[in-house]
Amino acid sequence: MYEKVLLQELKAIVDIRKAPFETVYIGGGNPGLASLTALTEILEMIHSLGTPKELSIEMNPESLHGGHAQLFEQGLSRLSIGIESLAVNHLRTLGRHATRETNLRAMNLANEFHKSYPIQLNFDLMTCIPGQTIADALSDIDTLIDLSAPEHISLYNLTVEEGTILAKEVANGTLQVIDEDQQAEMLSACWAHLAQLGYNQYEISNFSTTAATRCKHNERYWRLQDYIGIGPSAAGTIGNIRATSDATIETYRRAPSFASYTLETMDRLTLMNEQLLMGLRTTDGIDKEAWLARYGVNFDQLCEAEIAFLEQQDPVLIHNTENNFALTSSGFMVLDAIVLKLSQALV
Repeated sequence: MYEKVLLQELKAIVDIRKAPFETVYIGGGNPGLASLTALTEILEMIHSLGTPKELSIEMNPESLHGGHAQLFEQGLSRLSIGIESLAVNHLRTLGRHATRETNLRAMNLANEFHKSYPIQLNFDLMTCIPGQTIADALSDIDTLIDLSAPEHISLYNLTVEEGTILAKEVANGTLQVIDEDQQAEMLSACWAHLAQLGYNQYEISNFSTTAATRCKHNERYWRLQDYIGIGPSAAGTIGNIRATSDATIETYRRAPSFASYTLETMDRLTLMNEQLLMGLRTTDGIDKEAWLARYGVNFDQLCEAEIAFLEQQDPVLIHNTENNFALTSSGFMVLDAIVLKLSQALV
């Protein structure tokens, strides 16, 4: 029933569209649990409008199997797998269902798909895991590249989320999180190592071999471009209207099409703050011409005092040109503080 509602919503969107989707991302969970029949029907609907520039799917390693080859035969162009780590002890700490052997099996299968179909591969890795050393983190990167050499790597800094088993273990003292200075040291080492291996950081957690192998779909989020999201807990934004489904899978499957979504009209200030938060995650940063066109105000004039303050505090944190305002790698380390400072200009 869940798949039925999802397909109904997708069909309704396809029926009113006239142009192909530019990018599609099947994920936000583990689509590998969906039936091949449903995934095939999703791809058929998407391609009925034409071929997207990028068509991605994410998978947990334990869910990927040989039958998924038929999805690549239907034009799926990008596969993303959450490996997280290749160390047994760190996978155990993260509470992952996948073992090292499962990860290696998924990587081997992804490599086979990569040889047979014109697709790009991405693997997710996690850093700053309690008990992880810099050597451990670099070893994960080296092993991943040695075994697969993907076009794209997502390297995430672990955040301990409230209500998780990991959070409980940290609270009761079973696990000790890595302090901020150690986290910065580990991230700096990983970023430098990836650069040496030919991976360009284009977003705080994302690295690609070339500009062409960036994740085009994620770039839509970071640039605050329009996107449609369907499914439980999905969100989409068109202009200044955001549609969000707060439904659990159980609620979603019982509701009529689109009944689980709420609409929010975002004001100019909300959009400007969001653009700061998302845009400064990228090495491209804020496009000043696009900012002026969207909000009718010059970025440099609006944030003049705040930019001057940042330059005085530490000039290596920012990269400010005529066309763009962006953060350096050093700036990424204090991203939240910089966004908070610049947001003071928006009130």
